[in-house]
Amino acid sequence: MQIAEIKQTFPGVYEITPDEGSAFFLRARYLSLVSEDGLEAGFDFDEIMWADVVHASYVYSVEKLAMAYLARAEQCRAGLTAKLQKKGVPRKYIEQALDYLEECHFLDDARFASAWLRDRMINHAEGRGRLAAELASRGIERKQAACALDEFFSENDEQELCSRAYQKLLRIHRDANKIYTSLVRLGFKNREILAVIAKK
Repeated sequence: MQIAEIKQTFPGVYEITPDEGSAFFLRARYLSLVSEDGLEAGFDFDEIMWADVVHASYVYSVEKLAMAYLARAEQCRAGLTAKLQKKGVPRKYIEQALDYLEECHFLDDARFASAWLRDRMINHAEGRGRLAAELASRGIERKQAACALDEFFSENDEQELCSRAYQKLLRIHRDANKIYTSLVRLGFKNREILAVIAKK
């Protein structure tokens, strides 16, 4: 297989027109056997080298799909992987594309965790324990989650959140035991719960 025409569209990104078939795009960094310098019109690729070029093209298409999700909202790596797999994208292409997006800081689990906590607080009053569990369920590593939670609770008083949750539960339950159990389930510590109850 030969390249009939090649042109660089962005740094490291090329539009390849083969001598047979349709044109396609690839990012040179996704190549493992062919060097960027080897991408030139008229070069005769053997079957293995051409497979490498096709692979790089697939990974680039996955990168573009991932960027479409990231353009709409912050994503975490685990969540974005699941969305791409649901679209039928093989994991080998996903891993390579997401590694690149992380290197470029387009995809950042720590940033996602901080954004998720801010959004979550709008409609939910929850303690550190519950929020840590929710972040873990989204595939955020413990260390990144802890940093995001430290930052979040440096700006938001957990005792006030507990009080907010208590007021909301009072409208639903009158039973003190049920309220206490619900607050524990919401991730608040015993001392925070008792302090809020003692004020009422």
